[in-house]
Order: sequence, then C-alpha cells, then structure tokens
Amino acid sequence: MSRRSSRRTDGGDDSGVVAGRRAVAELLRSGKSAERILVAGGASSRGALGEILGLVEVAGVPVRTVSRQELDRLAPDINHQGVIAVTPRFRYASIDELLKAPSPSLLFLDGVMDPHNLGSLIRSSECAGFDGVVIPARRAAGVTSAVRRISAGAAELMPVARVDNLARALDRARTKGVWVLGLDARGSSDLWTTNLAEPPVAIVCGAEDKGLSKPVRDSCDELVQIPLAGRLSSLNVGVAGAIAMFEVARRQALLDTL
Repeated sequence: MSRRSSRRTDGGDDSGVVAGRRAVAELLRSGKSAERILVAGGASSRGALGEILGLVEVAGVPVRTVSRQELDRLAPDINHQGVIAVTPRFRYASIDELLKAPSPSLLFLDGVMDPHNLGSLIRSSECAGFDGVVIPARRAAGVTSAVRRISAGAAELMPVARVDNLARALDRARTKGVWVLGLDARGSSDLWTTNLAEPPVAIVCGAEDKGLSKPVRDSCDELVQIPLAGRLSSLNVGVAGAIAMFEVARRQALLDTL
C-alpha cells in the first residue's frame, strides 16, 4: 500500500498546542515545526520525556520549565503528561494532494462530531497505512489540541484534508479512479465479500447519531455492512472505521504477496 507523501499546505485550525509525551515526540520526529517545548517543573526526565529532550536538542527548539498550572491553562481537559509543544496552527492538506498517491487509500468522515472518535480514527488510519483522512469544514470535529493528543501523534504524520462539500470531494475521488465504499448498517452487501475493499479505495464513515447523509450515500459506489454476531445493531464509528481500514490493509497485504 502506498504511504503518505503529501504535505499539509492549506487551511488551518485554531489549535497551536500538541500535548502529551507520545504526541510531542511524534511531532518532533516528523520534522514538523515547534516554536517551543514547555515542561512541567519537577517532571522526571527519564523515559519518554528524556527522548523528547534529546529530540529537542537535535532540532534546536527552545525548552522552558513552567508550572503544571500553566500547562493546565494551555491544554485544558487534556492529559498533557507534563509536556506541551507550542506549534504553528495545524495545517490541513488539500484533497488534490491526497489523490496524488499512486493507488490511494483514504478515509472520509461524514459529520463525525466527537473529538475522541476523530482522534482514534486518525490514529487507526495511520496504523493501517492509509494515505489521508478527509473531513467536512462545517458541522464536524476539526483537528484540535484534544484530537492531536488522542491520536497519539498520528495527527502529526497523517495528512488531513478539510473540504467544503464531502459529497463533491467523493465525486472528485471517483473521477481519479477511487472506489467509494460507504459503511452502512443497512448495506446490501458486507465488508468481507465486497470486491471494492482494495486500493484505490475510499472508506466512508457516517456521523455518530445519523450515519451517512443522503448526498454522501448517493456518492458511494457501494454501501456495505460489518456483520455482527451479538444482539446490538451497530458499532461505534471509531471501531467500525478501524475494522474497515484494516480489512483494506489485509487485502493489500495479500495482493503484495502475489
């Protein structure tokens, strides 16, 4: 499966903070710019924090020791683990950048509102070897400090595009030869038997409460369900998206052995 080669070049978010030891380490390893690193006074320099300080020294990023109260103020409601990177505003990729991959695997999110779900899906997309994530500019979660923290550093590695109209973005992907596969509990076929879950492919996940919107459903080449064996009728969007992406990764791995 092709890996990420595009860079974020347009758009932005009001988030200028990356919090948490793993997220900050991934930010520094990725070569993304950081204005300064803030470390809580008294924090142990062993383990992950020691690695961060080593990366900071190589990158030449200034480090300041501050109180935990200052970190709490900069990253409210986030478990910052005693370290924060102050960064430029988050930079989004463009949809055209994501479609430049030779045989892209993309994740489209139709109105996912919960930052925990978005952060989890960005992390899963990176681990599954996807080439990018596409989200709507309105009525959906953006890449905030919380999302960057929840993604455990994946948001610093995975290109995320933000578009004005998700259905039009899907139609554009289709013109580039990408098959569009929507996850829907009422889908006429299932994820295990569909012929479309191989790159180039776009997996589309709907909102937590309403699923896929009608314009997005109409832009899909196929709607598939994930077969369930229990008594509940649906999965959390973060779990469903991860299952679908790793099914794509599994099929690609089989193709790579042929």
